[in-house]
Amino acid sequence: MQEREEYLSPTAFEQAGAFLRSEARPLEVVRFESIFYGSDISKVLRELAKFQNADGGFGHALEPDLRTPESSVLCTSIAFQIMRDHEVSRDHEMIRKAVVYLAGTLNQSELHWRIIPKSAETAAHAPWWKQEGREQEYRAFSLNPTAEILGIMIDYAEPDYVDEMWKRILDVLGSAKSIEMHDLICCLRLLETKNLSEEKRSELHQQLFRLISSSVSLDPEEWGGYCLRPLQVASSAGSPFLHGMEKAVSKNLDYELKSQQADGAWHPTWSWGDNYPDSWEFAKKEWSGILTLEKLKVLKSFGRIETEPR
Repeated sequence: MQEREEYLSPTAFEQAGAFLRSEARPLEVVRFESIFYGSDISKVLRELAKFQNADGGFGHALEPDLRTPESSVLCTSIAFQIMRDHEVSRDHEMIRKAVVYLAGTLNQSELHWRIIPKSAETAAHAPWWKQEGREQEYRAFSLNPTAEILGIMIDYAEPDYVDEMWKRILDVLGSAKSIEMHDLICCLRLLETKNLSEEKRSELHQQLFRLISSSVSLDPEEWGGYCLRPLQVASSAGSPFLHGMEKAVSKNLDYELKSQQADGAWHPTWSWGDNYPDSWEFAKKEWSGILTLEKLKVLKSFGRIETEPR
């Protein structure tokens, strides 16, 4: 007998919306209003612009675990995720300035982007954003964030280093027996690049398909901790990796529905420990808004909201 799927009830949806409007950053509020109620994306762009610096990059804790106001490739990649989500024109000034920032922060000799600037160490941050050992931990940034940023540059800048950088990425993937979850997520975003050639898309899909089975956790008991959940691989109903993972994705959707808290929100399952406790309280609240919006988006994509809002 087929198990009955869970759905987000109209009441639960309204609770989530009420939480966002009262507790989330203005950016998440206007994104929610745009995605679910069709409000003008100019409000989204106006709020997102508050995180952009004069150099074109984004900072100011757009990624709440990194509190520095300074621009970083990390925060700039998140800004592009938001702009792509809302289908912002490639000719928009915000995008053009951000592309200039990314072009200027490319390590020309190593052909990679450093995920955060070394100076970010001086501002409040989560313990995993420490600087010591960063190059080794991130495998010289060969995949995270470089794979994702390459996709951005292919879509918005048409750089001349694509083939050389592509070969490096494929070489890293080809020699790997497993893949770290954030490395994989960056590669999945590269796969979503609109202007990626079909030949490159096929090559990348083949490598990722081989690595995903050994990296994704199918055990719901593990989903409350640090692991790669099925929905992080197949994050929408149109994902090329959904086939064969339908049951796992369905269980993951049920899990996310049951994880909604009494205040209508989804809250972070991690903390900073003893690091910067006052700053963590700000970050925790911001993450709750981000996560709540993310869960609503994925539930909407899979048709798991019982009644679409009017």
